[in-house]
Amino acid sequence: MDPVNLAEFKKRFPIFKDVPDSEFIYRNGKWFISLKATKQLAYKHKNKELIKFINTVEGKRNELNGN
Repeated sequence: MDPVNLAEFKKRFPIFKDVPDSEFIYRNGKWFISLKATKQLAYKHKNKELIKFINTVEGKRNELNGN
């Protein structure tokens, strides 16, 4: 698959239209969004399973950082 610029990616996947460009990273031919952006989308769309997963990830991250 050819590389897709971010504007084209957002057109293909409208769920990402409100995510700031700074929250995206292009790696190995794929677009990824930050944990912060994922969390915002999860709460915006009231996705309970994703919210639960994010809280688990953040909890593990805090344990590793000693918080």
